Amino acid sequence: MDDKDDVHGRAHEAAHEAAHSATADKTKGHIKETVGKVKEKVGDAIGDDELAAKGTAQRMEGKKDRAKGEIKDAVDDVKTKIKGGAEAVKEKIEEARDRKK
Repeated sequence: MDDKDDVHGRAHEAAHEAAHSATADKTKGHIKETVGKVKEKVGDAIGDDELAAKGTAQRMEGKKDRAKGEIKDAVDDVKTKIKGGAEAVKEKIEEARDRKK
């Protein structure tokens, strides 16, 4: 029972991470932007101000989602660089300790 719960928990966590990943946010944002642009154009073409306004709102929400994904990517890049820098410092410290011996 514990193994099944563990597998279920890990699968749930992986699905959650995938749904909230930078790529997912950027993809969702692009889709919302595109659909919003279409609604704006159709609303303008047929004189439906409400549809055009909904399209504008959806397009802006898409930009927000896309930006959120880009920020997540940037944060991940910084984390990777910091981790690499920390490992390099650790190696230098170990080299210095080895030289003192």
